[in-house]
Amino acid sequence: MQIQSQNLGKCQPNFQALRISSITKGSRKIDIYSLTSKDKFFAEKMLNIAKGQKFAEDSKLLGAPSVRNVYDTALKKVKHLDTHPYDRVILSVEDGKKVTGVLNIGGQGDSVVEGLAVWNNDRLTRDSLVVSALKDTSRSYGDFSALILPTASEPANTKAYFRRLGFKTPKDFGNKDLMVEGENLQTVIPKAQKAMNADETKDFTYRYYTDLAKMFDLDV
Repeated sequence: MQIQSQNLGKCQPNFQALRISSITKGSRKIDIYSLTSKDKFFAEKMLNIAKGQKFAEDSKLLGAPSVRNVYDTALKKVKHLDTHPYDRVILSVEDGKKVTGVLNIGGQGDSVVEGLAVWNNDRLTRDSLVVSALKDTSRSYGDFSALILPTASEPANTKAYFRRLGFKTPKDFGNKDLMVEGENLQTVIPKAQKAMNADETKDFTYRYYTDLAKMFDLDV
């Protein structure tokens, strides 16, 4: 599925997402955005646009049986983010015009990935989302929160993929999911960035806003 700006109608610039990172590799540029409850209009329009489109498969999908399920659940959550301040909905956008993946994080205390999906098994998009989630967890909670992936029942190749980014299953922990514990975040983040093998051209604070509704030319 490709949701692109040129396929959409006109808009008024009413809603703003928080751009938290920008990744480049060769000719590719991927921006990572954290949505807020102010992006409710944008999320609703993106849900409507996706109804008539087919989602590409993701062999390392996490947290749901299908890419569409991850996408729908994440965007429906956006309107509730003002009452769930510990939750995150994160989108990847390539070249300022195409959504390429979505990450849904929940939980107070430990951050738990409730859904992660990218289109066409794109490795750079997946790595970009995971690295951004690690940095967001560290920035929000310091060393008091782990980032947990729902991988206990996933196949070995999926677990191996995330282990290369620094995730482990603690031996003294009952949960069999892969995770990065809070005390290890600052060590793992550089390792994950190196494994991503791309340039982070920007590392924005949460004061940097981008009007996604305007960028995608959504009709009010």
